[in-house]
Amino acid sequence: MKTLFLLALATLSTANLIGFDLGSTFFKITIVQPGSPFSIVENLTSKRKTDTILAIGSETRLFSSDAVTNAGRFPKTTFQNVANYLAQDYDDELVKQLREQNFIMNEFVRDERGLIAFQTFSIEKKDENVVYYSEEILSMILKYGKQLAEKQANGSSVVDCVITVPSYFGLEQRLMLLDAAELAGLKVIQLVHENVAAATMYAIDRLDTEPLTVMLYNMGGQDTEVTIARYSAIKDDKNKEFEHVEILAESFDTSLGGQHFDKVLFDILVDRFNNLPERKGKADVRTNVRAIKRLEKEAIKIKDVLSANRVAEVKVPELLDYVTLKTMIERAEFEEKAKHLLDKVGAPVAQALALAGLSNSDI
Repeated sequence: MKTLFLLALATLSTANLIGFDLGSTFFKITIVQPGSPFSIVENLTSKRKTDTILAIGSETRLFSSDAVTNAGRFPKTTFQNVANYLAQDYDDELVKQLREQNFIMNEFVRDERGLIAFQTFSIEKKDENVVYYSEEILSMILKYGKQLAEKQANGSSVVDCVITVPSYFGLEQRLMLLDAAELAGLKVIQLVHENVAAATMYAIDRLDTEPLTVMLYNMGGQDTEVTIARYSAIKDDKNKEFEHVEILAESFDTSLGGQHFDKVLFDILVDRFNNLPERKGKADVRTNVRAIKRLEKEAIKIKDVLSANRVAEVKVPELLDYVTLKTMIERAEFEEKAKHLLDKVGAPVAQALALAGLSNSDI
């Protein structure tokens, strides 16, 4: 896990320290307590990864699987991929594109800084016209992760943290992430690139007396990052050898991630349902929020099935107007529809190799 990077920093703190691997789809947390080895934080359903999602209901805030389950009930106040909106200028055309391509139902507004913000519901104020900054929404998710860590730490306080960020995050995005962490009651000791954290983990139990060059390929929910690292042994002033990690190059593609493949399957399901004889002359299923959310969940499930099988059986009972979607999707069809994505898989690799001045044979 990338958050094992915090082991290298654990000696800097005499209190609990967490590593927050903040992904666009899931987050994972590792905790180090004084005098204890690190442990992986489990969520309320005893899982190691937690959905990076928040749903604000009329009386409570919902997180993780609860938010996923209730996304259809609260489409305008369910928030995903919030970190991607940090420092993002508000643009009407961009907002329109987000809605059309990703079926995002949030009420985007322009804050006084000219950035993307959200008009939403405030539980505390019982007001539907409250505007939250992107970093405020993100802080609620970070605070939830903090609470999970404190529960595993038997109620003791958790403040110090390391947070992973994509390598392409700019200064404004990093500063806004720090603000979000502060609002959540966290003190950030270090922001670290996601793949650099993974490269550091790989080095923990190694001692490469001969230089070793490794490529890390990380396709996440929203993007793909590639890092080339070189491992070697160095000596201190007492002639003791230690593993040394040098990052030679980083590259990325923000239009290539797991959610983009989900969208391909989602479109297949939409077309299949809209073309059923029972749906002739009726509205596009995309016009129904709850149906959209059900199909999005089904697409994710199908992707997992097709990872290990050549065909996936689909059945979504009474999706809309009491009509059930029942069909089969073959992996070959999925790959054909996703060819525009598959063709892009190797591009970040070529870019990283070029930046490092290396070839495939050097890896």
